[in-house]
Amino acid sequence: MSTMDDTSVQFFLDWADRNEISDLEWVPHQSYLKGGYFKGVPRDINRLLELKELNLLGSQLSELPKEIKILKHLEKLYLTGNQLTSLPVELGSLTNLQELYISGNRLKSLPNEIGNLKNLQSLYLQENQITNLPVEIGNLLNLRVLELGANKLEFLPNEIGKLSNLEKLTLWKNKLTALPKDIENLLNLKELDFVYNKVRLTQENVEWLEKLITQDCEITL
Repeated sequence: MSTMDDTSVQFFLDWADRNEISDLEWVPHQSYLKGGYFKGVPRDINRLLELKELNLLGSQLSELPKEIKILKHLEKLYLTGNQLTSLPVELGSLTNLQELYISGNRLKSLPNEIGNLKNLQSLYLQENQITNLPVEIGNLLNLRVLELGANKLEFLPNEIGKLSNLEKLTLWKNKLTALPKDIENLLNLKELDFVYNKVRLTQENVEWLEKLITQDCEITL
């Protein structure tokens, strides 16, 4: 590794120590098929840099360091149940990410760089305080699951209509009053939930929803 890489790795490990994040450990849990899961940050540097799954569930984190960019091989990142109010732009460097879980935090927005996660298939953002989505969300062309329930969204960007592979979209308990025109391009949805909003449906919206129903999409409104 270069000196800069060494410095970034050490900073990341120091951050883990300050936040009392354990070394990588097995947590038994009966609800998992494998009987449990790995949680924590490995202190072995080679193992850290090759890490594909990082679970920081419920670690009471208030921030993520920009040095998270060193985890180039990461495919799954679990940040559910922390105290995060923002995400570093460097998160966009984790281009191998396929699943990102950030529900139950205090996020008010997402960095534009979220759009760099071209391999992302699942994005869980429910139970935050997000007021708007960056237009770059439309770059996540492989996204199949987008959960946005219990936020403070007043509108959705038209670019959400670019997510043609989306199968599940949940928007429950936001502040939406309308749906963007291009959302009608989402024709592969199997589950759509925007209950507890005050959406006024247009005739085009109704026709789109009727088309989804004929394709056995489960709709809650």
